[in-house]
Amino acid sequence: MQLTNQIFYFTSFIVMLGLTLGFFPQYEEYKVNKKTFFWPISLTFYTLSMLCFAIAPWVGKPALAIANICLIWGSLSISLLFRSWRQALKMPELSAYCVALVILAIAYLLLLSYSSTSIRIHYLNLILASLSLWQIYELSKQLKVRRAFQIKVLFGVILLQLTVRLIRSADLLLEFNGNPSTIFEEGVFGFLLRISSVLLILLTCVLIANYFLEIIWRGHKQNSELLEKAMLSSLNALSMARDNETGNHILRTQSYVAALANRLHIMNAYPSEITPLFLSNIANAAPLHDIGKVGIPDEILKKGVSLTESEWVTMKTHASLGENVLNAAKVEYPFHSTSLDLAIDIAGGHHECWDGSGYPRGLTAENIPLAARIMSLADMYDALVSERVYKARWSHEDAVKEILAGQGKFFDPLVVEAFLLEQTHFRDISLKYQD
Repeated sequence: MQLTNQIFYFTSFIVMLGLTLGFFPQYEEYKVNKKTFFWPISLTFYTLSMLCFAIAPWVGKPALAIANICLIWGSLSISLLFRSWRQALKMPELSAYCVALVILAIAYLLLLSYSSTSIRIHYLNLILASLSLWQIYELSKQLKVRRAFQIKVLFGVILLQLTVRLIRSADLLLEFNGNPSTIFEEGVFGFLLRISSVLLILLTCVLIANYFLEIIWRGHKQNSELLEKAMLSSLNALSMARDNETGNHILRTQSYVAALANRLHIMNAYPSEITPLFLSNIANAAPLHDIGKVGIPDEILKKGVSLTESEWVTMKTHASLGENVLNAAKVEYPFHSTSLDLAIDIAGGHHECWDGSGYPRGLTAENIPLAARIMSLADMYDALVSERVYKARWSHEDAVKEILAGQGKFFDPLVVEAFLLEQTHFRDISLKYQD
């Protein structure tokens, strides 16, 4: 039994040591949360406790004393950790924590010197059960604010810890025989209860570590999203500064693209491509469709009449230029961005045609990225119903006829079907954001 105990506690020590060492490389990340002060303290106490339990048969009462005192201190620190999640701790509470550490340690040392093992076990169970009740109270308050999965599981685990400790005290009162000098002389049932209690402590620590890691991950995700939005906004501002289109053109094409993508989703067209992530990001990518125009000379880009053939050849290069600009931005951007991927597809492919007559690559049918096929129709509709220096505004009805005539030639047939179902919505958008 003693060897089994030692193996178990040594294994628990390795687990706790791993959690403790795993904290420090992420120390700066944890500091951002401002609610982790007691976490490394708890881990350190628990790690030292498991080690001392493992070596207690060799070292004797000093190791057993340190083990049990650190077990109490670790549980008290976990209670304060949960308390700090709900509300920042003030100096009087921190002072009371330090005093409690000393008083609990002195009380245990007195019991170690003047009482039996069974009394010490009852003392430990009383203290740990009281701390479990406190932890359950704090978690119940936290659940009203944040119903995270880990907090729900923690609530159940600590409730189970409390139950195990109460059962162990009851079993000790009813069945513990004699006055053994160490806990390692408990019966099998008492041994199982004690091991279960330690395993629940390990599970508690794993859940807390997972909870903090999720908070860190969410923080990184939010920072990534903010950085992505800032980058896309900057690129969009650059595009608009060089383009002769209006800001309303951006708003209209964004809305057209979103309407087409949602309609295709309702139609269950391209289900493997039109995912919730695709739907949420394509509108962010749409404003960058003409960013390649930053590389077109002013005398061509801002020319007030129709372009010559050679000038038109130069103008066509804006699709490849835009793709290259966004690919360069992707290399510099430290996080994966679905919006940027879609923007690259759109910039490089929104002038491709279903029958292969488009540019810059002459792609055909589904070889053209879906986002580009959607953007192609949205951009064409807006060009038709908007006034340009070289053309008058078309009516909505004439624009619909023109797009329908291009079905299967210029445009993806399914995208045209979605457009026909959304044509009233398109007209409303063009009126809402008209120049």
